[in-house]
Amino acid sequence: MGEERIISLFRKVVEGDETAFRVFFETYSRRLFHLAYYYLNSRELAEEAVLDVFTVVWQKRETLAHVKEPGHYLYVAVKNQALHYIRRGYVQEKEPYSLYEIELIPDSDSPERKLLDEEYRVLVQQAVDSLPPKCKEVFRLVLSDKLKNREIADLLGISEKTVNIHIAKAYRRIGQYVNRQYKQVKNFVQLLF
Repeated sequence: MGEERIISLFRKVVEGDETAFRVFFETYSRRLFHLAYYYLNSRELAEEAVLDVFTVVWQKRETLAHVKEPGHYLYVAVKNQALHYIRRGYVQEKEPYSLYEIELIPDSDSPERKLLDEEYRVLVQQAVDSLPPKCKEVFRLVLSDKLKNREIADLLGISEKTVNIHIAKAYRRIGQYVNRQYKQVKNFVQLLF
């Protein structure tokens, strides 16, 4: 959905259009869930944080006419809500965070291909998990949430140049990690034969 369409939809929400609000919720809720989950490491709390933000948006819609970038507004609101949960001590036990909860590799009919795809997905996930925290956060916002570098910079309070550096670093480190793992497997196979 284009930015102009989102702004138009948000204006309708501000005016009290319930149908527009449902579409707005469906457009952003999944992406916002991933953001909340990144901070909270809990499905239930992440869902609750997103619902809290949308509840406030609906309840205070008349006061939001000044918002020029609704997507950015929502990301900041969810991040702040997640941090509020953390400060209040709602986050108890950390679950392992998985960047690739959605299927990024196309399905294949062959069981062998599916196995290779799964092994590759696990390898890439391990590479992503090995990234420094801020680098991992930027990479996730680019890859999963499809945010623009400017939006990420605003959301995280860093410069666009820093965002670009984190993205380049993530791709370089992921590539190095995957290549290193493949070389180790190849060397091991050569030792066996």
